[in-house]
Amino acid sequence: MMIFRFVAYYYLKYVLIVFCGLEMFFISIDSLKYVDKFPDSANLVILFFVYDALYAFNYTLPISFLLGLVIFYISMIKSNQYTALLAIGFSKKNIFKPILIISLFFSLVMIGLNATPFVYAQEKAEAIIYQGKFSNTTEDLLVKYGQDYVYFGKIFPILQKAQNIKVFQLKNHLLVSFTQADTAFFQNGYWVLQNANVSTLPEVFVLGKKGLDIKHLEELKILKGFRPKILDTIYQNKPSVSIIDAVQSLMILKNQHAGSEKIRAMIYSFVLVPFFVPFTAMIIVYYTPSLARYGNLALLSFEFIVISLVVWGLFFALGKLSISGLFLPEIGILLPLIVLVGVAFWHFNRINRRI
Repeated sequence: MMIFRFVAYYYLKYVLIVFCGLEMFFISIDSLKYVDKFPDSANLVILFFVYDALYAFNYTLPISFLLGLVIFYISMIKSNQYTALLAIGFSKKNIFKPILIISLFFSLVMIGLNATPFVYAQEKAEAIIYQGKFSNTTEDLLVKYGQDYVYFGKIFPILQKAQNIKVFQLKNHLLVSFTQADTAFFQNGYWVLQNANVSTLPEVFVLGKKGLDIKHLEELKILKGFRPKILDTIYQNKPSVSIIDAVQSLMILKNQHAGSEKIRAMIYSFVLVPFFVPFTAMIIVYYTPSLARYGNLALLSFEFIVISLVVWGLFFALGKLSISGLFLPEIGILLPLIVLVGVAFWHFNRINRRI
């Protein structure tokens, strides 16, 4: 227990220092895009910085744990504390296990956060900058729902509103009715069309008989369960989406027998990619020397930092490329992660054997 508290204290201290530095750097650089568009209200500016910091979490937190690991080991070796811990009977695995537990815990925390509205922080930050003009609209969507097709001229996911809606109702692949409405709102799990006009075609076309049957409905409910964020997830190129929305989107696509590569890539990125941190840490610790004289610490720390940045950048890049459809998610995300896991455990099992 003493070794856990000792290692955890110093490790988390270095992680916090790196994390704060990266957060401030990210916010500073990101704010340059909007420096001419900041609102006059100081409260809104502060709120923007808060949302921007939350948005940066997904990028800064994982790399902070790896860079904090490098600083922890290099400083421990330089001060001979690492050597002293080994000399009094602690193995390399004993020293590393608190770090492994902490990194695994925070990886789970990241996954939990990605299942909440936390992931929509970027949208909220941009909404503050554009002061209502920004609504992350999605245009010209055609959605298949059962045998029917629904066209949305424009969707406002944040406002849960849609404009220019057309519903084509089919039976045995034949058009039986056509519904049109200027506006619709998502309420109680349904899209509710306002002032909808329903045009029903006759079952048999006979010259001289009644043609179109046109009705006017004040409200019409359609698309049960198709929340705005789910539509945004499926059809927008770069959506912000939580794990829950992604899973619901996957279920809808499977029910419609549609391709789900994009959604699977999102789920893999949010659920599996955060675990690259503890696995990369296993490899770094294996190559950490017991004494300063066993290696060039300056060169070694540089190599560890480069490895951390490369692995971090690689998994984030593969995640984005898989979401865009360039790679199958199983090849772009799962396969590299499986390789990393195999290499990591090979090194982890041999940590105590290395001098």
